[in-house]
Amino acid sequence: MRGPGEPVGRAPVFHQVEPMRDDVSDHPAMSGGPYVPPPLPCNGASGSFPPVPTRSVLHVARRPARHDEAAAVLGLEPSVIAEARAEAARNGTDLAAELVAAGHCDAETLAARMATRLALPVEAIAAGDRIIGFAANDRTALPRLVKTCDARLDTKLFLLPRPDGLARLRAFLAARPDFARRARVTTDGDVKRALAQQSERQRLHAATESLAATHPRQSARNVLEPAQAMVLTLLACGLLAAVAHVPSSTLFFLHLIVGTLFAAALCLRLAAVLGRVQVTPQLTEPDEPKPLYSVLVALHRERGVADRLIDALSRLDWPVSRLEIKIVCEADDPDTISVVEQAIDRRPQFEIVKVPASEPRTKPKALNFALPLTAGEFLVLYDAEDVPHPGQLREAYARFRSGPGELACLQAPLVVGNGGNNWLAGVFALEYAALFRRLLPWLGRHGLPMPLGGTSNHFVRARLLDVGGWDSHNVTEDADLGMRLCRKGYRIETIGLPTLEHAPEKLDIWFRQRTRWMKGWMQTYLVHMRQPVLLLRELGARRFLTFQLLFIGMLASSVAHPLFLAVAGAGLVRAVAQGTDSVSFGALLALDLFNAVGGYALFVALSKQALDKEEGKLVRYFPLVPIYWVMIAAATVRALAQLFTAPHRWEKTPHDMASRAIPHDARYRLDPRVDA
Repeated sequence: MRGPGEPVGRAPVFHQVEPMRDDVSDHPAMSGGPYVPPPLPCNGASGSFPPVPTRSVLHVARRPARHDEAAAVLGLEPSVIAEARAEAARNGTDLAAELVAAGHCDAETLAARMATRLALPVEAIAAGDRIIGFAANDRTALPRLVKTCDARLDTKLFLLPRPDGLARLRAFLAARPDFARRARVTTDGDVKRALAQQSERQRLHAATESLAATHPRQSARNVLEPAQAMVLTLLACGLLAAVAHVPSSTLFFLHLIVGTLFAAALCLRLAAVLGRVQVTPQLTEPDEPKPLYSVLVALHRERGVADRLIDALSRLDWPVSRLEIKIVCEADDPDTISVVEQAIDRRPQFEIVKVPASEPRTKPKALNFALPLTAGEFLVLYDAEDVPHPGQLREAYARFRSGPGELACLQAPLVVGNGGNNWLAGVFALEYAALFRRLLPWLGRHGLPMPLGGTSNHFVRARLLDVGGWDSHNVTEDADLGMRLCRKGYRIETIGLPTLEHAPEKLDIWFRQRTRWMKGWMQTYLVHMRQPVLLLRELGARRFLTFQLLFIGMLASSVAHPLFLAVAGAGLVRAVAQGTDSVSFGALLALDLFNAVGGYALFVALSKQALDKEEGKLVRYFPLVPIYWVMIAAATVRALAQLFTAPHRWEKTPHDMASRAIPHDARYRLDPRVDA
């Protein structure tokens, strides 16, 4: 019942009683508000973020005491009501949203007090009642009046009144006793719950099929298409025949082709090393009410870190009345759900989404199930072990508002917080530093394809929906999504404020995680090369070439690094002992040395450019990088085998004590400890 031209969220002023329509919708009074979180725990990381600077409080001029119906109905001081109204004006919400957000009352108490004032009962929407006249998947505008119908075709009217509109609503109810007899009061949360329950089956089916139903040639549900299998079979047969008939020439040309491709991939990293280090500009936020920001986190068997995650997300510097955080859990994971329920108590910006047990058991399927329940203009994805910088949402928002029109996603840098604990986590930290703080920012600045990291991705939600969300059958859905955004003509860039993560400290856990990553990269490459001519047309020559170098370079280098080290070493020994007896041998030896030495040198250069002073101790792990690459080669071989035997198996990475090298070390304690 919003008048034309009236701002969203402002309580309308009516000058006469007029009929109330069932089909009128208004923007939701989003629950939440300025929540003051506890200090961020260390969580075993080597560092933590500084406290968020205290923002100036909007002072409201005190008016002479007067009768305030909202204060009287809610039993709150007029000054509290005035402050909440000021916050509502600044955030583009309403009085109820800010009162709940600030913790002055919960949504149920608010509904009960307003219902008493209206002489109506408070009632939840029953499981058997179906909401009519409103799309269950439309979360951008929650109706203020909900009409339901049960199996006997009896209808009920559920009201979501606003404290500032009670006088008018009372007058309407008095004038329409037939309407009042069917009316009852409920909460925003209850309407959202009923809508989610009503759309559950549809969302589960859509999440299970995802791109396989809507864009089957973009889905990894099938590993190979028949044409791809035929081409690969012909290439393999031709190669075997060539080796059998002319082995020396075949191996020479194969060596030359692989070495050249590897060198070209290294040139991409060389360009990133030589590129200037981008200083993150200080952006000014637009002078406007903050848009709704959605946060998605998928958890599965994460009871050991769930409470820590909730504390970290509670520190996000964003008006809580404009924030919705959905913790997505598997319905058959009661331990995690129990911990999350306790952790989010009295934090109205949080909500649990339970995914019914079904295959495939993948993170992207869980995210696709929850995606239709989000309503934010922007959406960010985090992982179970993440500790995002509190100011990350504000930086992303400012970048979206000031960036190019086709900007669809911003990747925040991932920083490993436990890199100093052992050598495996240390090299992992160096790898992340080179990737997220040097290579990806360089790709983003030049508008080139960027494989996303699996977390801290900030999206324009409408553009995420435009490309179909995540592929539920791809085990590295992040890399695939980055490519689909690029193919659609969107840009991906990076921001500067990081997210702290923990790297695996045990070899078996690292090995399973890396196997999944390499298998997913294989899936992604095969999917996007199903129509190479179309891919070239959509990306253009420059971005198409970058895609080839990124993916072939990543997949080939994982196996080729150890081979080039061995071949270059053998060739060097032969050259010293016998000399270079031919130009071709000298050229190949030079190429092998460039690939072996250059690969290591560029890794060191990218990593050192990215490290800050506090991470300087990680340089002691550089000599162990060749061993790390041999381990990646082994994981890649296992990934190739799984690609044909178990392509959609999701080998979960634990983030609790099971991932720590020394679980009983006091540094790894996640629970509060009180020393006597």
